[in-house]
Amino acid sequence: MKPSIILIREWEAQMSGSGCCGRLQGDVLNIGDRRVFPERRQAMEAMGPLYRAIRQRYGDSIDLLVVDPRNWVSLMARLVRDFVRSRVPLGEIWRTLRGISTVTVVLNGRIVARGDWPKPETVFQSIAGEAGTVDAA
Repeated sequence: MKPSIILIREWEAQMSGSGCCGRLQGDVLNIGDRRVFPERRQAMEAMGPLYRAIRQRYGDSIDLLVVDPRNWVSLMARLVRDFVRSRVPLGEIWRTLRGISTVTVVLNGRIVARGDWPKPETVFQSIAGEAGTVDAA
């Protein structure tokens, strides 16, 4: 079984039609000469080195998904699959579901990091700690 990693972060584009439920694209909205939501763009860009490091080290031997936390259909489908495949206990499932934020790394249904993107080595160690994983592609 391939290890499954979910990198949860907001997408640049609005996920729904216009209206009260959608998100404004903060990177293109300005007040004067400053952006309205610069922290969102910073979090998006900060995930790039982690994604590239994981993909470079493991290639196709790992199941890697980047998902927006507002996309509950894709996120829940993947999490349920990972919970079942990895036999995650109910308490751990609850901790994972309760702990999801706009910057989260989930490995086989369990949160590895939340709030800040971890160094790639931290994720590599977590992958190596999972039984039956491949160290590198």
